[in-house]
Amino acid sequence: MAPLNFDAAQPDLAVVRQAMLSRLRDNERNPSQGWRQLENDRGEGFSPYITFDPRRHNDAEVLGVCVIDVFWEFLTQGIVAPGLNTSNPGLPWFHLTHYGRSVLTEGEYTPHDRDGYLRRLAERVQSVDGTVLAYLAESLETFTRGNLVASMVMLGVAAERVFDLLCESIVPVLQDPKEAATFSALLDRYAMKPKVDWVHDKLRRVYESKPRPAGFPENANLAVTAIYDLIRSQRNDLGHPSDQPPRLSRGDAHANLLIFPRYYETAEALRRFLVGNRI
Repeated sequence: MAPLNFDAAQPDLAVVRQAMLSRLRDNERNPSQGWRQLENDRGEGFSPYITFDPRRHNDAEVLGVCVIDVFWEFLTQGIVAPGLNTSNPGLPWFHLTHYGRSVLTEGEYTPHDRDGYLRRLAERVQSVDGTVLAYLAESLETFTRGNLVASMVMLGVAAERVFDLLCESIVPVLQDPKEAATFSALLDRYAMKPKVDWVHDKLRRVYESKPRPAGFPENANLAVTAIYDLIRSQRNDLGHPSDQPPRLSRGDAHANLLIFPRYYETAEALRRFLVGNRI
């Protein structure tokens, strides 16, 4: 990646977070780089990832403190752990955890990089809905703080908002008046599952029609309804009190945050398709 700009007068931990993830990722690919301890290198180790503009006399010192701050974030999130081996079991030596390695192999979206995640989503979705963005940002923030149940409940709300927007776009473009009446009646009810089933079946029939409408997103019925149903079901399990306290692994929460962008991107692609097409 191109070096990110860092201004010591207004230090941005989001920039440092992205730089550290990139450095950890490169180090994992090329262990000979040897970044295995928090060193006092005056910023030289971050030269491929950070540029200082404007230059200030305390650039390296401010960056060093920010690196420490982000390192402790990654430590509490389980990405890194103290120690290199049994001969060097403590700080400043550190190593990537098994979970940390899985984080570094992610594709476009990295839930542990909240700002980068949201920025990439804004690039891929033409106009991000403000309500979706608010709940998604809350989900990412609580995820990085280890509040996994709260994170998934917020993600479920964001996913429901995406689905509601899609349903609103479907109603006015239905060609069959009976279908329109049936679907409108479903939308007036509180239960979500019948709505999901109806949309899934409708999108499947459009996808399988001969000829398929030009511009209809590939496998939209699965990418939208199946993913939403997964997130919705988990939100319901976590959000309703039961005899057993809620249990959720960090890996499961992490996986849901990774699949959400595909769900949202496909839903928005469908909405753009529906602007000029009746189904």
